[in-house]
Amino acid sequence: MVGIGLPYAPETPTPLAATHPLYQRIDVVDIEGLPSIVKSTSLNWIGAAKRSSVNKALRDSLKDMHMLAPDATAARVRLTARWVGSHTPIRIATRNRASVTLHYRLVRIDNGQELFNREITTSVEGGGVEASMRGNGIARAAIATNFASAANCLDRAAFGSAPADCALVPKFSVSVERRR
Repeated sequence: MVGIGLPYAPETPTPLAATHPLYQRIDVVDIEGLPSIVKSTSLNWIGAAKRSSVNKALRDSLKDMHMLAPDATAARVRLTARWVGSHTPIRIATRNRASVTLHYRLVRIDNGQELFNREITTSVEGGGVEASMRGNGIARAAIATNFASAANCLDRAAFGSAPADCALVPKFSVSVERRR
């Protein structure tokens, strides 16, 4: 579920240089309000992702961007994320779209000053014959896109150039097939 390295518009997130103010400086806590199992739809009995794997994906995304602090002593800021929700319409079709919304807050550890506060909604389109597998695949891709969007926006915010809408648009689609 890590979207770093995949193509997006208007830009693709790139790992930070060692001179960036957020380079290996972010501590991250588990996502608030995240269900124990994220499901693509309320009718889906098979979950798209477990809470532990979603939290790991956020950490891995920050690590791939060179933002995650190697330990608590290196961290200067703390990122908190709150799960707002996900939506995958129930459709009888071979394509569908999933959206995910998270709220991110970045604060200085030493004095609690808020540096970043944004809600980000991302969407991904995908296809596949089996509806529940397709829904789960595009839900995971929407989560990965959301994490990539947050990392990209944090990168820009450090220099005062964060876009009004942080959501990146994937230049890819998801195709989910059952392996035989």
